[in-house]
Amino acid sequence: MGEPRMNALIIQWVALGLCVLGAAVRIPGLRKRHGRTIFAALVLLTVAVALSIEPIYLAVDGLLGGANIANLLLRLALYAVFLLLGIRMAAAFDSNLARRLVVGPVGVAILALVVAATLYFFVTSELSGSSTALRDFGDQDTVQHYAAAGRLYPGYVAACLVIPAVAAVLDHEARTIHRVASAFLACSFSIVVVFVLLRLTPVNLMAWDIVLPFSAIVLTVVGLCLIWLSHTLGRRRNQQANKLV
Repeated sequence: MGEPRMNALIIQWVALGLCVLGAAVRIPGLRKRHGRTIFAALVLLTVAVALSIEPIYLAVDGLLGGANIANLLLRLALYAVFLLLGIRMAAAFDSNLARRLVVGPVGVAILALVVAATLYFFVTSELSGSSTALRDFGDQDTVQHYAAAGRLYPGYVAACLVIPAVAAVLDHEARTIHRVASAFLACSFSIVVVFVLLRLTPVNLMAWDIVLPFSAIVLTVVGLCLIWLSHTLGRRRNQQANKLV
C-alpha cells in the first residue's frame, strides 16, 4: 500500500474519531437544550464518515442485504448534515443571505432535486454486491451521475457559507476564539467547493479524492468544537458576573 493511500486511510480514521469526540462533548449541553442542531449534525456526520471506511461499510451493508443501501444512507446523511450546518452556521455568522440561500426557495428546490436525482440514479444502477464508495461500479454512467449529484448539495451549501465565514474571521470585534473557529470553517468550506469543482474536471485526484473531503471534515469538526468552547466560556463568564451582581 503506497504512502498516499495510507495517509488517506489515516485521515479517514482521524476524521471519524474527531466526529465522535465532537458529538460526545455536546451531550451534557443537551439537557439544557444547548446545541441540539449541531449535535444532530455531528451524529449524522459520524455515521457518514463511518460508512466511508471500508471495513465498517462492508459490515453494515452486509447486514442491509449487500445491495449498497449503506451508500445511499451515507449520501442522505450528508445532505442532512449540510442542511443543519447551513442553518446553524448562517446564524452563527449572522448572515441572513446565507440562511435564505440554504432554507429559502432556491435552497429547498436544490435539495429536493438533488435528493430526487440521488434516488433515481441509485435505483437505476446495477449495484449487486457491496462496494465501498461504489468503486466496483464506476463504469456505469448512472453511478457516475449518482456520485456527481451527491457532491452538488454539499458544494452548494459550502459555497453559501464561505464568504460569511471569512467575514467572521475579519470581524475584529469578535472574540479571538470565535475568529479562529471561523477560520477553520472558512478553510473547510473552501476545500469542499474546490473539491467539487475539481471533480468536474478530468483531473485524476488519486489519493486527494479522499484527503480533500476528509480534511474538510476534520477542519469543520475542529471549528465547531472551538465555537462550542467559545460559547461555553461565554456562558460561564456570564454566570460568574451574575453571581457578583
